[in-house]
Amino acid sequence: MVATCLQVVGFVTSFVGWIGVIVTTSTNDWVVTCGYTIPTCRKLDELGSKGLWADCVMATGLYHCKPLVDILILPGYVQACRALMIAASVLGLPAILLLLTVLPCIRMGHEPGVAKYRRAQLAGVLLILLGYQILWARTESSLHSQHLVQFKQKYLEDFSCLQGD
Repeated sequence: MVATCLQVVGFVTSFVGWIGVIVTTSTNDWVVTCGYTIPTCRKLDELGSKGLWADCVMATGLYHCKPLVDILILPGYVQACRALMIAASVLGLPAILLLLTVLPCIRMGHEPGVAKYRRAQLAGVLLILLGYQILWARTESSLHSQHLVQFKQKYLEDFSCLQGD
């Protein structure tokens, strides 16, 4: 009974995680941009956000997005993140289907328990690969945005020193 409950909970969490991957891939809130501090920008309605598919700006209550359709113009990190997230979304479907066939309430003919165990192992490996792809994509985009912030801060400091003289 406990093993059955654990398998069902594992399946449900894997399914919810896979849906989360699809939602994360489609959102445009990967990097939030602001010229001031985040609370100030929220008060002034000047928040911007960048995603894999569009760059968005929120000003005076309107949310305007410009789609990123030119693939060759996009930076390499965006193309890599797109590829990794799409691959993770596609890789999740067979993993979820394999997990569905492994549940104790589903029987497929007169198969031995070893076949079911191997399918469960394969589904687990696919889900672990899915997790690594997502972690890699999010880390890549975070590292790139951190480099941009450091570059902008250095540039603005150098520029303000030139302005003061």
